[in-house]
Amino acid sequence: MVEVSCRVSAGNGSPMRGSVRVIVVALGLVAAWPATAGAVTSTPASSWQTNGRVRTIAVGAHKIFIGGDFTRVRAPGAASGGAVRNHLAALSLATGKLMPWNPGANGSVTALRVSANGVTVYIGGNFTVVRGHLRRHLAAVSATRTRLRMWHANTNGTVYALAVTAKRVYAGGSFTTVKGSSRHRLAAIATGSTAGLGRWHPNANSTVRALTLSPGGGRVFAGGDFTSVNGKAHPHLVALNISTGRVAPYAAHPTGPVKALRTSPASLVAGIGGNGGRVAAYGAVRGGRRWVALTDGDVQGVAIAGSAVYVGGHFNSYCQGGSGTGNPLVCSHPVARRKALALSLAHGALLRWNPDVLGSPVGISAIAASGGIQIGGAFTKVHGVSQQGFARFK
Repeated sequence: MVEVSCRVSAGNGSPMRGSVRVIVVALGLVAAWPATAGAVTSTPASSWQTNGRVRTIAVGAHKIFIGGDFTRVRAPGAASGGAVRNHLAALSLATGKLMPWNPGANGSVTALRVSANGVTVYIGGNFTVVRGHLRRHLAAVSATRTRLRMWHANTNGTVYALAVTAKRVYAGGSFTTVKGSSRHRLAAIATGSTAGLGRWHPNANSTVRALTLSPGGGRVFAGGDFTSVNGKAHPHLVALNISTGRVAPYAAHPTGPVKALRTSPASLVAGIGGNGGRVAAYGAVRGGRRWVALTDGDVQGVAIAGSAVYVGGHFNSYCQGGSGTGNPLVCSHPVARRKALALSLAHGALLRWNPDVLGSPVGISAIAASGGIQIGGAFTKVHGVSQQGFARFK
């Protein structure tokens, strides 16, 4: 039964696969979903919330760091009030309570990453000032004391994605210069205080929206709106040598803009937009496609926890059997999953987790999985609980 489910979720809608899909539904496979995600409740745990959209989440130093369009955060259950937090805030990973960390930015924050040692939070977005000092679209702040680092890596456009190693910060976005030097939507900056600009400079022809490191650390995966890198066709996804920036062989070819990327030891999982949304799992080394799941709206966030993939976006249904028609896409066999769902990492089969997120067509913009599951977006209600912008699950 599990093997059949795998084939269906990765199917192409051919008559044979369509008939298999009907048999699977008739046999009640949906009623026998794996319990992989069962340890995570669909009801949110207590947490502070925001007065606007959360676009990015990073976990480290026992905190949940959030960034976005919000300007205030408020207590669980509160309809108004709270504390000023301009586009950046930190919550306790254990309790969801507001922490003192408060750097403040003058514009939207769209990317966050915590250094491996938990000391520094790297911030990307559409801002120009952080903690009262000039920082154009990139900044580094202490994870504990809100102290702004002496790290200047100004760009001329929005930073949408970050990946961090001990020596480098990799940035992706819509920029074309970094520190006055030509860098077309991808760049590598030294983590040292001088923020030296490395020679790593692959050239993407459109916006980069997602970055993640390969399991072995030898490559950087980049996803986005682009269709070529260094003048050669690489639609929406490319693997880049972490040292040189040269394009590395990788067979994956997503069918739409890649909005989110995460890796496990054996897989790269992509959240994809377009007409309908997709979650695709590829082999981490060669890029062979393992499975694809279809939704009726863009997938904007993915996270991996154990044997499950947690997914967020602005979809309302999961397409059982992997088929749908029309523009906008309508699932042939819809299963209600408003803005959030979970899938088996091994096969792409739908799991039980169902937070049922409401309040805005934008839905979920970001998902993280560390010490539980965290979601951020433009919603106002989660599983029947009034909770705006951010929610966590244990």
